[in-house]
Amino acid sequence: MKRLLFASLLVATQMSAFSTTNLQYLYGKFEGATFLDTQSGNKQTLTVEHYRTWDYGDLFAFADYVYAHEGLRFSGDKNDLYGEISPRLSLNKITGIGTSETFIKEWYAAFQYNGSDTYHAWLYGVGTDLNIPGFSIFSLNLYRKVQNISETTYQLSANYYAPLSEKWHFEGFSDWTACDFLSQNQLLFDLSSTFEIKAGKLEIGTEWHYYHENNYHTDNDVFQAMVKYTW
Repeated sequence: MKRLLFASLLVATQMSAFSTTNLQYLYGKFEGATFLDTQSGNKQTLTVEHYRTWDYGDLFAFADYVYAHEGLRFSGDKNDLYGEISPRLSLNKITGIGTSETFIKEWYAAFQYNGSDTYHAWLYGVGTDLNIPGFSIFSLNLYRKVQNISETTYQLSANYYAPLSEKWHFEGFSDWTACDFLSQNQLLFDLSSTFEIKAGKLEIGTEWHYYHENNYHTDNDVFQAMVKYTW
């Protein structure tokens, strides 16, 4: 599993057909009872995201740097760094079947690595790209999740992007496991024309962050202000 993930990473970085990177700043009040919350007060997050495609798949990766002045709820630390890398290999293109314009456009072998100072998880499974009316992107990935904290489980991940108008769009992801549910959804307005820069470069809006822990019946439900710059 690890060899396949690293091999797909190496090929994707060498054979990129399209790539985009963005930097996000988010600010919100996380005062719930979950491990994502602070001991008291607001949390600031800097996120770097990168996405690229290549002839036989795609790659998504992000890193979050978190700062909480009063400390995070369980560790007490003011800072935290967490990241994920998610390469996929197109089964259609590898086998020469080609993509489809039906409901299921493409099938993938899907992999993911999640990591921080104290936590890591290896995920592997199958993914699809779907044709959903109103969405320019809608992907589903089903993984088996092997992690050093908590038991091995399965994870269903959805990623989506929907243009709402020339200036507005909606995007986000949702992850379901037997233990928890996480959904982060962004509503963004394109501010680029105000500064006379290329459309889609500078956006402002809000992110709705929702997390629920099944075992402890706790959750957080936070709207964050955000700014996003893409290059």
